[in-house]
Amino acid sequence: MTIYKTFRLFAAAVIASLSLAAAAHAQIFIVDNERVEREAAAYKDFNLQTDEMRQQIVQLRQYISRGGAAEQQLGELEQKKSIIGNDKYEQEKKKLQETYGLYQQQLQILEYRFDQVRQEAMVQVERARQPVIRSLLKSRKAQIILPKRLVFGSAAGLDITTEFIELLDAELPSVTLTKLPKPQPAAKPAPASGN
Repeated sequence: MTIYKTFRLFAAAVIASLSLAAAAHAQIFIVDNERVEREAAAYKDFNLQTDEMRQQIVQLRQYISRGGAAEQQLGELEQKKSIIGNDKYEQEKKKLQETYGLYQQQLQILEYRFDQVRQEAMVQVERARQPVIRSLLKSRKAQIILPKRLVFGSAAGLDITTEFIELLDAELPSVTLTKLPKPQPAAKPAPASGN
């Protein structure tokens, strides 16, 4: 072996041992993001402000989904076809189809608006999270803060979720949702004939 190769191996070994020593002294903490999303004030405020909108989305989905109210109403209408006659059946079927189309359109609009509102809130949360992360890195003399879902296991005392939530609540106690639409009543489903 030449002196050059020996020197390279020695240098590589020294660098590797220094890296391992630095890693052993690195402070790594974890934060449970799912818990943050359940307990932090900004997330609770977002959920409170968007509750009615989310309920409307759920109702519209239940109406137009497979096995939902629209399909049930069409099934009831099919059963009454011989009683009400073909002309009345076609009229009622057309009304149900129009209502179904209207609800699909309303659902798409509401989901799009909800995404806009959620993005607006997430920008605010992310802006508040950055100073909190920097503050925790400095106060804990940490090099890394990881999301808990990426960690297979950790020693006691490395989870700083509670402190993270407290600091985030102080930084951002609520979110301002300028894109939140004013509440509007959803159209009522067309009843099946004979109700």
